[in-house]
Amino acid sequence: MADYELVDLTQVADLVGQVTALNLAAFAEYEGAPDLDESFTEWYLRRPGSTLQLCVGALHGDELVSMALVAIQRVRIGGRLLDCGIIDSVATEPAHWRQGLARKLMDMAHERMEAAGADAGLLYTNPEDHPYRFYERLGYQTRAVCQMMQARRPAEGGSLQVRAAQAVEHEPLAGIINDFYGAYEGFAPLDEKLWEWHKVDRPADMRAEVLVAEAGGELVATCTWAETSLFLQGEDVAVAALADFAYRPELCDGADALSSLLAAAPQQTVVCLLDEHDPLLGLYAEAGFEKAVSEASMVLPFSDDAHEAMEVKPGPWYVMIESVIGM
Repeated sequence: MADYELVDLTQVADLVGQVTALNLAAFAEYEGAPDLDESFTEWYLRRPGSTLQLCVGALHGDELVSMALVAIQRVRIGGRLLDCGIIDSVATEPAHWRQGLARKLMDMAHERMEAAGADAGLLYTNPEDHPYRFYERLGYQTRAVCQMMQARRPAEGGSLQVRAAQAVEHEPLAGIINDFYGAYEGFAPLDEKLWEWHKVDRPADMRAEVLVAEAGGELVATCTWAETSLFLQGEDVAVAALADFAYRPELCDGADALSSLLAAAPQQTVVCLLDEHDPLLGLYAEAGFEKAVSEASMVLPFSDDAHEAMEVKPGPWYVMIESVIGM
């Protein structure tokens, strides 16, 4: 390792430019990868729970050639909320593969997460690719297998009235989402900071649009759409990514809510992320969604609480869209 210096990201010059370049070099042809630019990187580095001291990298001279981004958030696992170190963008410049950099950086990230009080590490990876075996050797356990699913925007929607959410409705909408996914594993409850980062404080060319569906003057369903370009089947495809679809089952039908909101998608091609055991899977299949890419949700327990949580049979998993396709 004499040619490399392991550092945290406070020590990287031109940080936004170097992180962007490394992501592009490592993931440009990764199935499901988004089209990245510096505005995306600047936003992503502001992720709640992340600090530059938690994020680690390897320098070759002044060049950032490998990295792992980390954010610590409260996430539900095994029926309890745990402080999880969410690891994203584990990337190495291809010219520096097979130098042991990813292993060294993961060990460094784990030490920093534990020192910051994390109960567990959490990440997503394609179970059919080489990194999956690498994470298994580090001790990560598969907690769920998820799918990125793809469909076409329907020509006709459901019966509900759909419109853009107003700023004053953000708090009740976060309540609907938190209630709907509160028992899901992998879910980080939306507080004010997470809402602002996810829904409001985003790059201009990847803005999020929060929609609501109404019935009888009541807010009965919601979702968030974000537009981007994803690398799918060998080409860049403009898509609308669906996140945080949630509805109030006592006030509306789930299939009607989903079809009403899908018809308002800002692109013809739509994608979503679902656990393969999610009870919503049938609704999405009926709406025309088909599997495009698999992602495994993997957890490495540190604390006694985390080890005990991992003994509990997993329930349906909420997939963090920001960790899988960066949205």
